[in-house]
Amino acid sequence: MNLTTYLNKLSLHINNENGKLVSSLLSLTHSHVKGFLNHVTDPQQIDNTCKNRLETPWNDVAANHLKTLVHVDAGDYDEAFETQKELVQAFQRGMSNMTRWCLPALYIINNDLRIIASKADDQADTAVEGQRKKLEEAANVISKSFTYCITDRGVLNSSKKYGTYCMIGILFRIYFKLKQQNLCKNILRAVKAADMPSIDQYSKSDRVTFRYYLGRLYFLEEDYVKAEHELDMAFKECTNKHIQNKELILQTLLPVKLMRGILPTKALFKKFPRARTIYSGLATSIRTGDVKGFNVTLTHSEPLLIRQGTYFAIEKAESIAIRQLFRKVYLVLGLNTRIPIQTFKKALEFEGMNVEIEEAEWMLANMIYKGYMKGYLSHEKMFLVLSKDNPFPSVAQVAQA
Repeated sequence: MNLTTYLNKLSLHINNENGKLVSSLLSLTHSHVKGFLNHVTDPQQIDNTCKNRLETPWNDVAANHLKTLVHVDAGDYDEAFETQKELVQAFQRGMSNMTRWCLPALYIINNDLRIIASKADDQADTAVEGQRKKLEEAANVISKSFTYCITDRGVLNSSKKYGTYCMIGILFRIYFKLKQQNLCKNILRAVKAADMPSIDQYSKSDRVTFRYYLGRLYFLEEDYVKAEHELDMAFKECTNKHIQNKELILQTLLPVKLMRGILPTKALFKKFPRARTIYSGLATSIRTGDVKGFNVTLTHSEPLLIRQGTYFAIEKAESIAIRQLFRKVYLVLGLNTRIPIQTFKKALEFEGMNVEIEEAEWMLANMIYKGYMKGYLSHEKMFLVLSKDNPFPSVAQVAQA
């Protein structure tokens, strides 16, 4: 596709307010890219031709898109970032005269800015580890696209407010990569204060992305009940054809469930092999009360779990494995409801936990306090006295209580 043909097509789709086709012509991966690069690479020619054939802001949008293609083709992501940033800013300047039809193009140019910024940071010779200056700059530009969406005062059915959650998804992805999750709070406050359509009216992909990052945010704040709720919603709404996305959600959802004693099914592990590789050994150890096996598996998986940010949550699941071990003691002793604390101490030692009798007593007291066991401790006689009625309630029921 030569320059003239490209501009004619772009102009036609703009006049028809066909956002989907406009977005394809502003994408870095569409089929027009290769054809254009075979015909034109002169920035001056691009500027002059765009200025003569398109009105503001589209002349600047098209010119900067085409120059970005040239820079990306040359592997110069610093220059590509500058022209892509100018593209987004030119588009933003014209947004007040556009309605909802422009949103597909808004999504593609902002997401491409994020991608180019990441590549420019990776390419930087003087980059200090942990610093991602281009990505930070991209976030500032993209946040204005978010603002243009959420503050739109147009008629609701044609409002750019319907672009809000897609822009949030792009921003949250950047903030998590920058480890600046605190900035997500500003976005959430803005959404809460705005007069917004129900989230159910947004596309499924926008809802899944938003709930995934919201769940991860709650997870970091150790609000595990809310984290589980949002991640569960994201997992259920994510379509089965997006297996990789569902695996990504499970990276945080399964640790939350394991630490609350809610164990994954064999059917789930069969469907998601990556989750099976990471968590099946841990889940089996928890289910069987194999505390030693749990700790061996945890140590083996430690580097990966630390990278995922889930190690400390999984570590908390050890208490569920210990509870299952105590239940095994009860079963082995023939459902005896009066058991010496010394017996539990020996069971812990068998599993590689060399604890004093006082620590074993504290563990038992903690299990009773959490509701994982029903009974009481006789400190004077150093006995555990279990309830005759369901002394070990279902862990999953206790977790949901």
